[in-house]
Amino acid sequence: MNPVARLLETTFHAIWGPLSGLYQAQRHLLGALVLLVFTAMTMAVVTVYPQSNWDMLAYTATVLEDQIDDPVSLHDKAYELVRNDISEGAYLTLTEDRGYRVRQANDPAAFASMMGFYDLKLGYVETAKFLARFTDPVTALRWISTASAALTGLILLRWLARYKAMAAGPVVVSLLLLCAFGPTAALLSPDLYASAFLLLCFYLYCEKQDIGAALCLLAALLIRPDHLAFIGVFFAFCAIYGPGRLIMTLTFAAAAAAYLLILKDEGHPGWWIHMWFTHVEYVETLEGFDPPFSIVTYAQMLVRSTVRSLTNQTWIAVLFAQAVFFARCINAPAMPIRSRVLLYAIFTSILAKYFVFPHYETRFYFPYLMGMGMILLITRLRQDRGLMS
Repeated sequence: MNPVARLLETTFHAIWGPLSGLYQAQRHLLGALVLLVFTAMTMAVVTVYPQSNWDMLAYTATVLEDQIDDPVSLHDKAYELVRNDISEGAYLTLTEDRGYRVRQANDPAAFASMMGFYDLKLGYVETAKFLARFTDPVTALRWISTASAALTGLILLRWLARYKAMAAGPVVVSLLLLCAFGPTAALLSPDLYASAFLLLCFYLYCEKQDIGAALCLLAALLIRPDHLAFIGVFFAFCAIYGPGRLIMTLTFAAAAAAYLLILKDEGHPGWWIHMWFTHVEYVETLEGFDPPFSIVTYAQMLVRSTVRSLTNQTWIAVLFAQAVFFARCINAPAMPIRSRVLLYAIFTSILAKYFVFPHYETRFYFPYLMGMGMILLITRLRQDRGLMS
């Protein structure tokens, strides 16, 4: 080895050795600190640099519906509140970016026809209404996003702490980055709010706290009713394997009943119309809109969504990596039965949800990918320590 290379090697080891020793001695504290700092940073960024999306107009209107009956006044007030909250350029994007947004900004009836997509997120809407007693509706929605980010980080930290795995904090942060935690927190949507309850459910179920897990599932359903797909799959696996069978059976029955009532009472336009609106075209008004079901169109939706997922999103790559990690690095028969049931249910529900409604954005799979990641991470650590049952 030449003198320059020897000097570089000596310098590297002189720096790396003490740092590695310090990390090993304080790895749990440092790992927890990394996760906490990342969570706090995310909260700060979405607070100081808030994002705007068209859905915030509709959700603002849902918060105001109890106060304003007239569709024209409701439309005008919602747009006024959002305009006061965001920059002029962002507002122009939300109102003049495309024909759909132009129509919504200028036609209160067309805007009102869209409300069935949003009114059914009862848990999200009611939370925002409560917070709007203390601030304006748009700020209330932002508070929910920020609090959801904080709650998510704390749940993950508690999960790591329970299994003395806080040193894996940087690994969890990496998974959060891959699963679009920051962009999801920045949106004014119920996605991260429901995700926090799902992650808490996963943790509680692994800890044999079935009633708490069931309550979290029902909360997630009220925030985003489409999580019924996971509840149904989870109930099936619990019924097959045994742990939590009774509680999850009752939970699924209650969730299914609540789902039907919500869809009936809140005027949702229906599965096929929602699919068409999301994957074919943003029709400017839903009044009189009733496209016939087509298996060819449905297949085109699946193909189009898959291509968009592969080219613009990360969730398929993360799911594939987790499946490979499970196959190569996990002793499945030795896993705790509850971890195995939950892992199988989450994986199956992702596939089921995709075929029922092929969302292409990673944010829709965030809680499931994080739940699988935490189960695999904890299982591998316990396996390495010789603690597998």
